[in-house]
Amino acid sequence: MGTKKATAGQFRIKYVHPDNLRDFYINGAWGGITPRHEIYMHVYSERQAIPKDHTFKIMPDDSLKEQKLSTGADVVRLIQASLVMDIHTATSLRDWLDKMIHAIQQRTGGERDEN
Repeated sequence: MGTKKATAGQFRIKYVHPDNLRDFYINGAWGGITPRHEIYMHVYSERQAIPKDHTFKIMPDDSLKEQKLSTGADVVRLIQASLVMDIHTATSLRDWLDKMIHAIQQRTGGERDEN
């Protein structure tokens, strides 16, 4: 494979950050299980729907009176990324999240951020 052999007792991993790396704020996830028994997860952010169109009536005094606002939905969930992982990766991710949650709870005295 052409990889350099690890020295006794050490193994080094290098993290590479591509130029197009983006940070995503997420509010939730949706997903399921693939036919290959992998887990897929779409992470999303939520926001109020932006109107598709806005209709006004022009009044005799040239003011505008709102007639109709069409959004097509009450809430929009913008898919930020789609992730697919095997059960081993999912388990590692779960364990890491548990560790991070525990660290936050230790720092904040167990308080939770209730959005």
